[in-house]
Amino acid sequence: MNTTNLCFMNNWNTLPAKAKKWLRESDIFVHMLNFLTDMFTYDGLSETVNTDFIEFYNILNPYASSGVFEYNGNEYVGYVTQGGFIDPYGIPNEFNINTLSEAHKEHVIDGGNGAICWNNSTHTPDLVKLMQYTELFNLCDTSQKCLLKYARLFPVYEVENQQVLDQLTSALENADNGEPFTYKTRGLTRMSTDNEPSLKITHLGDFTAVDKLQYLSTYYNDLLRRFYSMYGMSYSQSMKQAQQSIEEIHSDTIVSWIVPLDRLEERKKFIEKYNAVFGRNASVDFSDAWKRAYNKYMSEERKKFIEKYNAVFGRNASVDFSDAWKKGI
Repeated sequence: MNTTNLCFMNNWNTLPAKAKKWLRESDIFVHMLNFLTDMFTYDGLSETVNTDFIEFYNILNPYASSGVFEYNGNEYVGYVTQGGFIDPYGIPNEFNINTLSEAHKEHVIDGGNGAICWNNSTHTPDLVKLMQYTELFNLCDTSQKCLLKYARLFPVYEVENQQVLDQLTSALENADNGEPFTYKTRGLTRMSTDNEPSLKITHLGDFTAVDKLQYLSTYYNDLLRRFYSMYGMSYSQSMKQAQQSIEEIHSDTIVSWIVPLDRLEERKKFIEKYNAVFGRNASVDFSDAWKRAYNKYMSEERKKFIEKYNAVFGRNASVDFSDAWKKGI
């Protein structure tokens, strides 16, 4: 570990509680944001189009959209704001596309002089959901931290004079190093005038409270399962509850793919308009992680179909991935 890391750790220890809370929540938020921005891969767009920002703007922009436009002979992606009248369904006829620099374009017509990408069919961002789960995860982490501290059985020593304090301090230091401690006087065991020990101990905390950590850990995993399952990465199979049947788990998997497929469809519409406007041959698809999960889900659906087919027609048919797909799994 270099001195820079040590310096940062020392700074962390001196930060006030509010600053630490903000940094923890920022870290959780970015982790979930990276999870969502990794859902799709783009191919064939202009080199000046940073596809990462398509997802950033779709997820975080209140208008839940991004757009590609031409500026000084190059194509750029920016966040979209309403720029004109709306149609009978509330969708603007024109858009303004902005970037974090001076590059921007007004009066953009979707499919005319630019291409707009919506986050989903309801035209809503994921920002509120990310903030909600960020708060829940941080509360769970904070609760675990507080419970761990409370569960430590921490003794508080009360002494009647400096001699006993010095001896006790030395004894505790030796205990930390795994060494025995010897003292010459009877300071630690000497009785006071009222026949009470000169060393009194009060125990703070409750070591039995550590059992509650199991419930917090389960709740944390439940939060993860709920969040990931909304976006196709179902945890049901690895976190099966005792009362869940296989059919219930399978139905959870089906539901978990509604949002990812809806988001993919909107991006395919965007790519189709982008190709038409800018003369490209771009494409979009699930990223490797989501593609593997989706293929596994579709494989299970096909196996269920084959089971019913065999039962109805008395066959012994089977289905499996092709050799090429098997190598990629």
